[in-house]
Amino acid sequence: MSERDTIVLKFGGTSVRDADAMRRVVKITKENGGQTPVVVTSACAGVTNDLVACGNFCVERNEAEAITIIDKLTERHLGILDDLCHDGSPHRCDRQLGLLLDELRQLVRGVMLLGETTPRAIDTILSFGERLSSTILTTAFREAGINTGLADSRQVISTDGTHGSALPIISAIEPKGSEVIQPLQKSHDVVIAQGFIGSTLEGVTTTIGRGGSDHSAALFGVALGAKEIQIWTDVDGVMTADPRLVPEAKAVPEMTFTEARELAWFGAKIIHPDTILPALAKHIPVVIRNSHSPSAPGTRICPDDHSLSPGFHSLTIKRDLILVEIATRNPGMEREVLDRAIGLFAHYQAPIECAVIAESRASVLVSKSVWNDRLHVRIESICNVEIRKEMAILCLIGSGLRDTPALLSLPLTALHNIPIRLLAAGSSDHVVLLGIDEADGDNGLQALHEALFP
Repeated sequence: MSERDTIVLKFGGTSVRDADAMRRVVKITKENGGQTPVVVTSACAGVTNDLVACGNFCVERNEAEAITIIDKLTERHLGILDDLCHDGSPHRCDRQLGLLLDELRQLVRGVMLLGETTPRAIDTILSFGERLSSTILTTAFREAGINTGLADSRQVISTDGTHGSALPIISAIEPKGSEVIQPLQKSHDVVIAQGFIGSTLEGVTTTIGRGGSDHSAALFGVALGAKEIQIWTDVDGVMTADPRLVPEAKAVPEMTFTEARELAWFGAKIIHPDTILPALAKHIPVVIRNSHSPSAPGTRICPDDHSLSPGFHSLTIKRDLILVEIATRNPGMEREVLDRAIGLFAHYQAPIECAVIAESRASVLVSKSVWNDRLHVRIESICNVEIRKEMAILCLIGSGLRDTPALLSLPLTALHNIPIRLLAAGSSDHVVLLGIDEADGDNGLQALHEALFP
């Protein structure tokens, strides 16, 4: 198989929640996966939460409740298998499921016997979600007549030993495509692998954090020099705004990594862009698609050097903020005092969401959750302080914003009836931030969307 032939398709928990969902995964892969695709799967929806609860019962040394969860998982996974194929099917994986579930029971009983639940043991418990779902998904493909191989992601995704949020070791992962996955591709039409899990260089099972399946897909893409990575979710892609707030919102065809990262920072519910950074660093495009609407084109997230036409691409809003307006008192020391005041936010662990700083004044937006009386008193001891509560930020994401200043006239005109308490533009080519009263948030978001995405 030549470089850049492989497409990696990642399916989240809702996309493999039951037999019908798995059949849909098979159909999507046949239609979109190209030649010898690699499918990275999450655990079935809700299973990781069940395993977390199982681990908690282990910590509490409550064996009865932990085993009850395993019995529930046994019934659920065997039910999916029964729905996928009849009793006499040669593709049934009862034995493989039984071995995995027995291993989980023995692990839980062993942990109880030792009386010590370590992060290493919890990682091993959590790994069973993906190991079970990938086993059944392999059966779904085989039942559809597709010659399918099952890979063990722990042989591919090498990590450090930080259990619960292990860091992948890219240099160790890159050779694994040719060593582990490509031999399976040569003898199979589809290869299934697990998201979320990996192992240390010594072979100890690890997990790479919740949401780690997206990261896994990016790492498989890097190891295989993939043509494309498709992240299949339950939304049409990155939207021009939250459709729960703006029903007219539509999918954004393309955006850069930095745009996606800014959107995530300011609260948009999309994949966390840092998880796909390894792929974009290798110039592998990542496409977000909807497994419930596979005909929708989705959103293509491209490396930052990808050329996009200037303009706004998406909007989001971040609420529950406080505007802290600071003014120095003593002429001649304005900047020194202002720098001290700004530094207090970091000292009191109050991350700044947005700030506009002049010679003797600063306007700072911070979350309500981090603002406190001690910080207020310290700043007020050296500066005049005014507080405006119940604030929000409208975040406008796009490309070419710094070099196309005329674009700013559109949002400002759209908000002509809404007071703008803070405006940050020109410091970034991708972001314009507008601080407004939280009470104006919904109307402001709707007005901006109507003006920018008619």
